Amino acid sequence: MKFINRLWTQIKTRKFKYISFFWIIISIQFVIGSNLQVKGKSIENFTDLLISILKIIFLSIIFILLHYSIENLLRRINIKHKENNKKELKYKWLIYFLIIIICWIPTLLAFYPCIISYDGGYQIRNSYFRKEINGHPIITTFLYTAFYDIGVCQLNSPTIGMFIFSIFQMLVMGTIFSYSVKFIEEATKKKWIRNIAIIFYAIFPYNQLFPLITTKDVLLAGFVLIFIINIYKILKEKYEILDCIYMVIITTLMLLLRSNVIYAVLALIPFIIILIKEKESKKKLVIIILISIILANSFTSIVTNIALKKYTTETGGTGIFICPFTQFSGKIAKEKQNELTKEEKEKLTLYFGDYKKLGEKYVPYIADNTAKMINNEIVNSNKKEFFGFMKQLIKKEPRIFIESYLNTIRGYWYINDTSFSKINNDKKPDTMGTLELFCFPIGKNKFSVVDDSKLPELKKFYQNLFCRNEYQKIPVISIIFQPATYFYMLVAYLLFAIYKRNRVKTIIGLYLLLYFMTCFLAPCAIVRYIYPIIVCTPILIGLVVEKEEKEK
Repeated sequence: MKFINRLWTQIKTRKFKYISFFWIIISIQFVIGSNLQVKGKSIENFTDLLISILKIIFLSIIFILLHYSIENLLRRINIKHKENNKKELKYKWLIYFLIIIICWIPTLLAFYPCIISYDGGYQIRNSYFRKEINGHPIITTFLYTAFYDIGVCQLNSPTIGMFIFSIFQMLVMGTIFSYSVKFIEEATKKKWIRNIAIIFYAIFPYNQLFPLITTKDVLLAGFVLIFIINIYKILKEKYEILDCIYMVIITTLMLLLRSNVIYAVLALIPFIIILIKEKESKKKLVIIILISIILANSFTSIVTNIALKKYTTETGGTGIFICPFTQFSGKIAKEKQNELTKEEKEKLTLYFGDYKKLGEKYVPYIADNTAKMINNEIVNSNKKEFFGFMKQLIKKEPRIFIESYLNTIRGYWYINDTSFSKINNDKKPDTMGTLELFCFPIGKNKFSVVDDSKLPELKKFYQNLFCRNEYQKIPVISIIFQPATYFYMLVAYLLFAIYKRNRVKTIIGLYLLLYFMTCFLAPCAIVRYIYPIIVCTPILIGLVVEKEEKEK
């Protein structure tokens, strides 16, 4: 009877509700994700629904019991971490910087001169040879092209030019990561969490490879990391005018690297106004964000107008927000072709060219095929009619709409997903998988960047892991490379911050979650989109273990 009373008392606590909520979410994603990946449908019939509910209940109970068992074990062991009382070195961050860079050097040599993949190769080729700028951030297009041009014109070797780019991006990211480690050490006063952060930034494969890759997500990740650290500082410490100017510069650069970051920052403003009680800090942060948005938009407009005199610019079409509707249209054209009315078939053909071909082109985990078929001119000329038609179809087949959306971004919410790592495997199975680790051919002869690995065995090792997806065969460890893992770590952090009623930490978690939510509208789920979340993981862990001062 005493045990039942203790159990009931525990169940009624606020803490139990938060813990249960998190593990129920984890259980739901395992069950629904498994159904979509194996069967292609979330729920087939009423019996399947009951079985799924029972699975969710069973998994939730197991996870909650494990959570409390581990927590109780740690409490019994009562590990005590001694704080370092030695005088802090003034330039300690430089030591961290050197450790990180030294650990990265073998990977730099393995992929000498650079990993020209994703959009970087197209940006250089189109900008340098075709004088085109195709919807990518102008700041990164000019950055990549500048190093390539230095190689061609000044050094007589574009290979050396791109090698210098690798060194430049490594130095920038190494500096940011060492700054992050220093912040973690100062905030937590714990050597063990500082050491974990150093190991993560220096050795974790994603952090060794991304600084060598030509993708805007790398520098974006660095600026997001600095941004959340300075959100903490501006809301908790004295922030002078020079600090505010520095914050404006960092925020503006962050906004210039991805358009969806602007949506996340704008959506954060109401939360800052509502949650933060200290008026001066609140006012400073909101003003910094608004000024940064104005500067970013002004810079883009001015530079675009200047670029128009020399380059041809192309519009980005209807944008990523159309992807859920193109995927829904593809799935319904494929699975419900015989049940569509004549009018519905005509409408789909009007917007996508051919409804039968649309169904054939549909791939559950990437929207590129269906998005390329959409007639942007017709949709943009009458968006109201297009979305009205989509609304009509969704009312008719709501389950197909939900499943098409969940399948497209399955890699972001289902931890055991493998679809996100197969997107490009059909074209180049040896170079494209979880990551794209190859050297894009930009030009010929004296304009070519020569892929000349100095450590071919290490390069082969990484390509086996992430291009051929061999890491997925490693039990347990493979989870740390899955995008969804970082989504649930972020959710857990945010629940912790809310549970502790810590407004500053909640704001940081909300910003990262809002950014992650914009990725949920992307045409697919891939690692590089959420790399900014991955690099923030040590900061989130540091803020969890930080000894809190009670907020009024």
